[in-house]
Amino acid sequence: MTAYCTYFDSGYLSRGLALIGSLREHGDDSPIWVLALDDEVPRRIAEMHLDDVQVIRVHEMEAAFPRLAGVRAERTRMEYYFTMTPLLIAYVMDHSPAGTAVAYLDADMWFFSEPAAVWEVLGAGSVGIIEHRYPPRLARRLAQYGTYNVGWVGFRNDEPGRACLAWWGEQTIEWCRDTPADGKYADQGYLDEFPRRFEGVVVLQHLGADAAPWNSSRWSWTTNEQGVRVDGDPLLFFHFHGLRRVSGWWVSSQLGYAAPMGRVLRDHVYTPYVRALERWDALLPPAPKVARRGVGLRGRLFALQRATLTALSVLTRNAVRATASRQG
Repeated sequence: MTAYCTYFDSGYLSRGLALIGSLREHGDDSPIWVLALDDEVPRRIAEMHLDDVQVIRVHEMEAAFPRLAGVRAERTRMEYYFTMTPLLIAYVMDHSPAGTAVAYLDADMWFFSEPAAVWEVLGAGSVGIIEHRYPPRLARRLAQYGTYNVGWVGFRNDEPGRACLAWWGEQTIEWCRDTPADGKYADQGYLDEFPRRFEGVVVLQHLGADAAPWNSSRWSWTTNEQGVRVDGDPLLFFHFHGLRRVSGWWVSSQLGYAAPMGRVLRDHVYTPYVRALERWDALLPPAPKVARRGVGLRGRLFALQRATLTALSVLTRNAVRATASRQG
């Protein structure tokens, strides 16, 4: 038996719902646990009458892990979310039938094939992690964010899996910052230690698992009657990191990684996902505005860089035109 968990607030609600929909559309009826990061998420999920979706509130996590609330005041909103990642997996495991394997999923991912295929790659392993697979030209610059991506991390409910999960939770309680430091980064940098410290850790070797803007330039992207192929492997799920709605466009982060998307990525990966987001957005109230990261000169420079990248992305077709108008 398997289960999934994720977390999001109302600003990411359509992405979280799209993720859940993609699991169901590809035949996975496993329980899905959502940690609601604000009060809007439980209300909207209840209205959708989604099958076998369990909602957890932050105060329930804090009750289950008493040390968690004690670090809230000293961390930013995002850092506090990251702190909870391994604890959420443990919570779901503790509240599921014995032997349930649990995978954490970032909310900005979307499945293109059967999710069970990822578990098949894990095989008899106790812990599954996936490398970023940075291209050589980016590897040195991005190494500070860790070898492995936290977008899909799976644990079996066995002794090696629980030991690794417990250690990870201890580490994020002790330190979880949104800025890389001393070989650590948020909840993600700790994954580098998994293969060195624990038995049963499997680095999943499937190019179609956690394909993303940061590694897409390494592969050839093709399509056939079975769907999208990544160097011949079926695309299992894509991580739409950095995708933003800007006026009449959905702007990707592809150019930020020097990885122009090309026709297959644009037409067969990004466009279907964007249309799914628009369908969900049409059913939801406008997302609240989220405070920017960075203030002062740093914030202004970041805004200028982002605006320039947005303009270039639209000009070079690294963006998808929106078809749905904004509400409100």
